[in-house]
Amino acid sequence: MELNGKEYQLIANYLAGECTDEEQRKVEQWIDQSQENKRQFQELKRIWQLSGDAVSSRDMEWNIEQEWNRLDSQISKEKLSSRSKNSDQKRYWSFRSSSIHSGTQKFIRIAAVFLVAALLGVLSYQGWYQPEQEGQEPVLRQISTENGQRANLTLADGTEVMLNADSELKIPTKFASDVREVQLDGEAYFNVSENKDKPFLVRSNGSLIRVLGTAFSVRAYPEDQQVQVVVEEGRVSFGQEEEHGGQKAILNRSELGTFDLATHTVATRTVEDIELYMSWRNGYLKFEKTQLKDVGTALERRYDVEVFFEAPSLKKLLLTAYLKSRSLRNVLDVIKTSLEIEYQLDENKVTFMK
Repeated sequence: MELNGKEYQLIANYLAGECTDEEQRKVEQWIDQSQENKRQFQELKRIWQLSGDAVSSRDMEWNIEQEWNRLDSQISKEKLSSRSKNSDQKRYWSFRSSSIHSGTQKFIRIAAVFLVAALLGVLSYQGWYQPEQEGQEPVLRQISTENGQRANLTLADGTEVMLNADSELKIPTKFASDVREVQLDGEAYFNVSENKDKPFLVRSNGSLIRVLGTAFSVRAYPEDQQVQVVVEEGRVSFGQEEEHGGQKAILNRSELGTFDLATHTVATRTVEDIELYMSWRNGYLKFEKTQLKDVGTALERRYDVEVFFEAPSLKKLLLTAYLKSRSLRNVLDVIKTSLEIEYQLDENKVTFMK
């Protein structure tokens, strides 16, 4: 029996005791449908128990692509059959029979990582592996992070990506023959493997970044109203997507480019302190004359909290600080001292006060 990504996640939630009543009924009805289903559930339960407490969602960095490739390779070796729909059967899920073998300890560890990751929400695989056929649109895998989480992944071409909190990356199961293309919502750092014959493209909020091999960071959160690119090494072509024929610019090392979503214009400037844009990779936050409301948004992503302001005037206060502590309370103490304000921390809620 083959399970897809969403169904693995639902079973993981069931094993962790985090299902709704309806989801619990669906899982239990599927288990009772056949002896094969019961056998497979017991196997998944055993894998889940083997995973133990080795993985924590808080500030965890996952090498997602490596684990996916290992899992995908193992699935191919096990010769799992492709899914097919059976319209004559009325069931809650379209599960089909095949088998999952415990095989080796290596596969158990990989499967455990996959299951735990699904539970924790560190990533979401949407669309289980499907062979691509000639003339079809490429199959995309979606990798996403929640607040308080980051993810490391290495793509098939060797490109390294770090995905910041509250971000989403879509990558094809296989790059095209002439181009390597991904889609980003949120923030990510790319260290692109050089290939002069196969440019690397990042599409984000109507903008296009084109490189041959370089290192750069992209920020494209919806509330920013702009796409921001900072180049650490090499050169980057950056601007509006080609099909719209918009303005473009070439960015070199230590240069910042911004694409305004309203005017579709590109502005560039030299960056003196690149850590203002790259510090998040190490779990730090660095601000220079940044409004407290934007600092609050960064805190929400970094520490998975909700930030509130007792008075609207507090949102406009300007903070200059390098917040390197892993402790939220220590970070809040620095902000308190710097801006001469107070704060209240209640579980996962932070309130700034005069």
